[in-house]
Amino acid sequence: MTARRTGAASAAALLALGLALAALGVDASLGADARDEVRRHEADASALEAQRVRALREGEASGRAAARVIAGTLPLAGAVDELEPLLRQRTGFECAWTDEPFPTFRHRVARYVVIRVAAELKHDPDRRAAVLARLDAEYATLR
Repeated sequence: MTARRTGAASAAALLALGLALAALGVDASLGADARDEVRRHEADASALEAQRVRALREGEASGRAAARVIAGTLPLAGAVDELEPLLRQRTGFECAWTDEPFPTFRHRVARYVVIRVAAELKHDPDRRAAVLARLDAEYATLR
């Protein structure tokens, strides 16, 4: 048998309203410098959230491309075509693998795809070896 607490919802609503009013009162009492600092922090938080969302979308796109490359329905060059525009906009991507010279940005993107595929197949060593051998051959012909 469940007990019903008739005032619980009302108490929670009153508490939320009280907190909101208190927050408004605090905001009203802040000086101009403090309000500007709050706005700067809000702008920073907004920029970080946009970066987080962009990183999630890039990860999802590269995961979908890697799955199709593994399945053999998308060649390495096709995956590069799909991911290159996204990765060109990723800050710092051009600095990835500084110890490995790449003839073109496309080759850098291809390396990224190969690494993603290898990570996806780490628990299936036989399939991983076969797919990576195929990708090595495709990489050799990449322009």
